[in-house]
Amino acid sequence: MISIQYEDPFLIVLSKPHGVSVHNEEPSLQTWLKNNQKPIHFVNRLDTDTSGLILIAKNPHDQNHLQIAMSDGEKKYRALLRTGWKLETTHFTWDLPLSDKAEGYRNPQGQKTDLKPCLTIGEVVRTNKYFTEITCHIKTGRQHQIRKHSALAKHPIVGDSRYNEKKYNENIFAIYGVNRMFLHSESLKFKFKNKDYLIEDKNFNLDLFFKQ
Repeated sequence: MISIQYEDPFLIVLSKPHGVSVHNEEPSLQTWLKNNQKPIHFVNRLDTDTSGLILIAKNPHDQNHLQIAMSDGEKKYRALLRTGWKLETTHFTWDLPLSDKAEGYRNPQGQKTDLKPCLTIGEVVRTNKYFTEITCHIKTGRQHQIRKHSALAKHPIVGDSRYNEKKYNENIFAIYGVNRMFLHSESLKFKFKNKDYLIEDKNFNLDLFFKQ
């Protein structure tokens, strides 16, 4: 269910469920905002299959200023990755350059002529033989950045229909009964009009995959 996570005179932050588009297809946040007589000035976007926080400016003149504030701020994501974590360190940096296009399973990075600098920084929350839970921050905004970087690191996001294997995702659904991509925009941290914002949506629990 779409819900308002935060609202003040300048902005709205919505909690977007997975399977809901921002504006390209129905159901969409755009239609929900229209039906609830709310402004439609999106500051950030999420893929349809990604859940979490969407920032909206109430005044169109603030939209660009909020985008700049967000680029200077911090977007935190939480994800469930395929397989256990093998590296000794639990902190990681993914900096392979990526294209800014939606790519495919066989070449997540994209064509060499399209590659642009990328940076994803994160840490492992917990891991077992089959899964790894991470949080991460993106320092650039390439299309499908976290999805591509995790696939290139041999830890594709569970349920990712583009960068993970279809058969694997089907098996996860059969075993756990949950059919979605496990990527969630958990917090937005930024400064706007001399106010420090920290807005969180922690309605994303992965305990099911780490039961003993």
